[in-house]
Amino acid sequence: QLYRRLSEVLGLNDETMVLSVFIGKIITNLKYWGRCEPITSKTLQLLNDLSIGYPFGVRKLVKLSAVQFMLNNHTSEHFSFLGINNQSNLTDMRCRTTFYTALGRLLMVDLG
Repeated sequence: QLYRRLSEVLGLNDETMVLSVFIGKIITNLKYWGRCEPITSKTLQLLNDLSIGYPFGVRKLVKLSAVQFMLNNHTSEHFSFLGINNQSNLTDMRCRTTFYTALGRLLMVDLG
């Protein structure tokens, strides 16, 4: 049902295209809303859920250029919530942990 609705509204008829839209939105949220904890937490939960997904979907996910961008540029320069500052709190640490856990899963896909 989800793919059918996305196909109708956005013209997406391929699973890879749908994943690309999701990852694009995830990156946008993490880049520009990194200091808004509710948005960052929910966005990271979506990334985490996608990284746990069924094996064939995760393999498609890892091949996307946007995912490769995250894997190659996982610094505070690109994602502000990763920065360490004097006001770093438990929520920031949880966000970083969720982010790196998801990236770790995505890296492990190629290793089987």
